[in-house]
Amino acid sequence: MLEHGAKNRISVVIRDPLAAGRQSEPVELSLHFPIFRPSRDGIAVTDAAGEPVLCQVLASDAAEDGSLRSATICFPANLAPRHPSARYDVWLSDAALPQAKGGIESLPPKLADGFRRLNNGHYELELCTGTAEGHGGSKWGIRHFEHCEQAINLIAGNMNAFGGVYGPFFTPENGLVNPPAHAVARIEPIAEGPVACQYRMIVQVPDGLRPELQGKTIEIIWRFYAGTPCFVRSYFVDDYETVIDGRPCQNRITVGDEIESGKSNLLLSTYRHHDGTAYRAGDLYAEILLERFRDLQAREPDIVARAMEQLDIDPDEDPAAWHWDNYWRLFCAIEGALPRDTLENEVDLIWKSANEIVWSDRDHTKVHYSDDAVDVNEVPQQTIFALNAQKTCEFSPATGYSFLRYVNRPIPRMQIVQRYDSGWVNWGTNGENEYPELPSGSTIWSAYGPFDDWREQLDKMEVPLSVSVLPMERLYTWSTATP
Repeated sequence: MLEHGAKNRISVVIRDPLAAGRQSEPVELSLHFPIFRPSRDGIAVTDAAGEPVLCQVLASDAAEDGSLRSATICFPANLAPRHPSARYDVWLSDAALPQAKGGIESLPPKLADGFRRLNNGHYELELCTGTAEGHGGSKWGIRHFEHCEQAINLIAGNMNAFGGVYGPFFTPENGLVNPPAHAVARIEPIAEGPVACQYRMIVQVPDGLRPELQGKTIEIIWRFYAGTPCFVRSYFVDDYETVIDGRPCQNRITVGDEIESGKSNLLLSTYRHHDGTAYRAGDLYAEILLERFRDLQAREPDIVARAMEQLDIDPDEDPAAWHWDNYWRLFCAIEGALPRDTLENEVDLIWKSANEIVWSDRDHTKVHYSDDAVDVNEVPQQTIFALNAQKTCEFSPATGYSFLRYVNRPIPRMQIVQRYDSGWVNWGTNGENEYPELPSGSTIWSAYGPFDDWREQLDKMEVPLSVSVLPMERLYTWSTATP
């Protein structure tokens, strides 16, 4: 090994508690170098057979001469089913070591506000800053999401986004402000390389009607990895206390993942939990919004006509068939389509009506249970409120593809929408009347694809690999294992 430049080796044992098999599962490993300090490009990894493995230094602490005191590295691990462990070797040198080729490909962005377009071998996706123009195509988040084998963009025309934060800001009480469509995100790379691309997204939330929700900031950490269908997000929102739907709410958020596949083209059409699904059926709030709009139109036809003209809403289209964005924009303080006094009066009526009707309707408050998939398009308003969600699966019997998510904290209520007529699918961490349910600081693991065993895939998202680091070895003889 000395003739090839590697002077030390650290062996690492990777264990799979499930013995389920892992493919390109990222391993992050923090190493300290008290005796021998490698150079930043003098770290390489091989598997037990001596084959080179992709390796990336995510972070490091360097001495004045450039040698490393410590480093956090990332590499993809593969374990066969029923083989609970595997060994990898980390090679260290004070000179550059040869590296495995391939990994994440960075492509030129195709959208005007695109920040990064990545291909990790499973997906081609584009992370966008948003343009704050108030419509679906102006949202920040992932606005192009395409599985490489399926070759279908889940967000048709790039007119919606994954990963936006809506509540507590998008609520009746706050003037229905829509942060993903009315703000521009600042994105900072944390690490970019062949194994992992990590980004910090920071959003200054527009002010709505509630003073206690003004001046708040959203922070999201995105993590994408090579060769795996799983990507990871962590969410943080400034501390707040407010009242939503007549109940206290503190430091909870609504995350919304949305699919726009076009009218009569539903790409995900059923929903289920890992261990059976409890849910309430229908969305009375949607009906209340429609009722409040029609009432306002009857009382103030001129005001509504001017608002619809400003928002470029077709006056001949039935409001019952509107895209949901039309309601957001109409009752939104940022858009200014309605006079301020009219808006404040209407949103007060909306939340009070919603609270009274939703929680007094016996049919709605009835809890249903299914061991099988729920056909969401068959329930009223094509919406269910799933209860106690943590490992979820949206599935298409037509394509065999699933969208899986594991959340590190149970979510008391979630809003799931799958509408065949519009092709709109929503996975939102809110209960009825836009009450946010996901604690700030939560992490979401997500994966999309044709999984043979979706439950096992979710289990692997929940249970990480364990890592044991053996003592550093100084090398005196050459081995045929070449990094």
